[in-house]
Amino acid sequence: MRAAAGTSLLLFLCVVRLHRSCCDHQEERRNDGNDDVENDTTEAKGGRKQPHIIFILIDDQGFNDIGYHNPSIKTPTLDKLAAEGVKLENYYVQPICTPSRSQLLTGRYQIHTGLQHSIIRPSQPSCLPPNMDTLPQRLRQAGYATHMVGKWHLGFYTKACLPTRKGFDSFFGSLTGSVDYYSYGSCDGPGLCGYDLHDNESVAWGHEGKYSTTLFTQRARKILQSHDPTRQPIFLLLSLQAVHTPLQPPKSYIYPYRGMADVARRKFAAMVSTVDEAVRNITYALRKSGLYRDSVIIYSTDNGAQPFTGGSNWPLRGRKGTYWEGGVRGVAFVHSPLLRRRRRVSNALVHITDWFPTLLSLAGGNVSQSQGLDGFDVWAAISEDKASPRQEILHNIDPLHKAPAPTRTWDRGAGDSLLKGFKKPKKKQQQQKKKKKLLKQKPKQKSAFKLSKSKATKKLYSELKGRLDRSISRASHPKDKAPKPKSRRTASPENNLSWTDNKLQSRLKAKRSPPLTSSSPPTSSDNATPPDGVNKLLESPVWDTSVQAAIRVGDWKLLTGDPGHGEWVPPQVLPTLAGRWWNLERAFPSLRSQKGDKSAKSIWLFNISADPYERCDLSHQRPDVVHRLLARLAHYNRTAVPVHFPPDDPRAHPHQHGGAWVPWIDQDEDQDQGQDRGRGNMAQQKNSKKKNNKCRLCKLKAFFLKLNTGIMSSRI
Repeated sequence: MRAAAGTSLLLFLCVVRLHRSCCDHQEERRNDGNDDVENDTTEAKGGRKQPHIIFILIDDQGFNDIGYHNPSIKTPTLDKLAAEGVKLENYYVQPICTPSRSQLLTGRYQIHTGLQHSIIRPSQPSCLPPNMDTLPQRLRQAGYATHMVGKWHLGFYTKACLPTRKGFDSFFGSLTGSVDYYSYGSCDGPGLCGYDLHDNESVAWGHEGKYSTTLFTQRARKILQSHDPTRQPIFLLLSLQAVHTPLQPPKSYIYPYRGMADVARRKFAAMVSTVDEAVRNITYALRKSGLYRDSVIIYSTDNGAQPFTGGSNWPLRGRKGTYWEGGVRGVAFVHSPLLRRRRRVSNALVHITDWFPTLLSLAGGNVSQSQGLDGFDVWAAISEDKASPRQEILHNIDPLHKAPAPTRTWDRGAGDSLLKGFKKPKKKQQQQKKKKKLLKQKPKQKSAFKLSKSKATKKLYSELKGRLDRSISRASHPKDKAPKPKSRRTASPENNLSWTDNKLQSRLKAKRSPPLTSSSPPTSSDNATPPDGVNKLLESPVWDTSVQAAIRVGDWKLLTGDPGHGEWVPPQVLPTLAGRWWNLERAFPSLRSQKGDKSAKSIWLFNISADPYERCDLSHQRPDVVHRLLARLAHYNRTAVPVHFPPDDPRAHPHQHGGAWVPWIDQDEDQDQGQDRGRGNMAQQKNSKKKNNKCRLCKLKAFFLKLNTGIMSSRI
């Protein structure tokens, strides 16, 4: 009995040992296979997995158009993702579509891509420079599958400009800037309309009647669900057209906002809710396909909102198309399980150009191979709450957009800017004539600011003039020997800094001030001019202040030229019923006069940290900072490439291509044209100019090109 029992026990132990050895062998084979997969999808250094990158780009969503900034907007998914991730509250984009998208994909300022001016319209033969690498191209080299769904708006006149030729493995969406959400029709003027929905490089007919946000989300989910995460990581750019006009939300999304009085605001909010649902479906697809655990989700708008089509940037100043904070400060957050410090708000300075080096470095690519990047790797600032490497932002320099002011250089005294843009009230007859002339030119527009003829206005004018004279007197004499204010007629030429003097012979000398990164607001001593007297601040003109430009260095922000309409538009304001708020929120001395003021203001300076709403212009108090920021603009301008803003090409009309917007120039023809442009020398250019001057047709073409440029300069 005992011998049999011992034999049975020994046999049982042998069977268990054999089973364990088989399991260990299978586990080793499985681990070997997993190790091979890991080697294919890990970075060369650190052995860290390459994350799946999902970039969601929204169109025209303002600072006040998301739930965690404005509870009246219902975005539960976006609020939850942002709360669990990192909210970027010091994040900047460009004020219009094309520049933001170009800087996202190239990592370079628009002065380095030739896209400084306006947008790329459907009929223009323009796109991203062919010799410039893009983010999807570099990610593809790092082993990524790259896909784009949604709005392109970076040019398509030749096939070399299409998304599939710029680094994306697949593309499904529209090529122009704005399409109908149901019919996918896009227009570039009266009678220039065509179908704009493309699948890779072919027209995607037959999708009429399907809501574009839903259609794009379905394609993005299909891409995520069919992707094999063990084979390679994925980069998906979901570029929704929402919430851009036309305002076409499905009716079921409007009902929750039925209490909003402004119809445009009601529809806009409903479209934001469609975006929230789209993001919820994308995150669900990520979890279902097993990609979420190793993913980085980035949510960003491309520019500020347009208040009079339903959007809101409140309490920021300005709107889409302007360089005020409302036009360039964007809504953004990062959600990822890979973040080391989550559930927080980041005030690190981040710009849309920073995504190129940040995501490329995160993917294990070599950032140094891309020359001339203007972006910085800000992942440590986002993930670990470290200091941002970015200290300044060039918003733009647009040499084609010039203000009509006659003064071309910054040669005004510090106190003179106090009364810039403010003119003495004119006679009643002259004001009526100018008013009639303005109404004839622009019958549908109202004057942005009308000078009152009341006694209060005259009193304000005299107070401002007296304040200016007293500040000049204190600046020119010590406190203990300060004389009484002199009149304009008896003032000495050296101290004659009256508000009407546009050609000052001397400038106020700036005292030593804190560095540009100082965040402290100006003190009372900053408001006074140094007691050294009146001296030259600038030896020579630094910058043409009529040129539209904007720059931020540290906490200081400088704007020159015409930055755009600078209103603060409260939410829920009916655009056709501007009430008392309209006059209260106008920038009284800051905006250009709409009545033909030749001494229009062309310089603004703000401390954004102390004054994020841009209500206190410090240009007259801190001429030293103005001078240094103008010098930075001049430095950047020396690196700028020429503006590429060609005239419309009639060959682009959709009626010549079956009713759709498609590339209309062959690649060989485009290369020949480029060689011809680069082959001519200076002598040939001079000869061609002489011939063009003699040619009436050429003169006519030049006239319409100039007219078109002027129209697009003021277009938002």
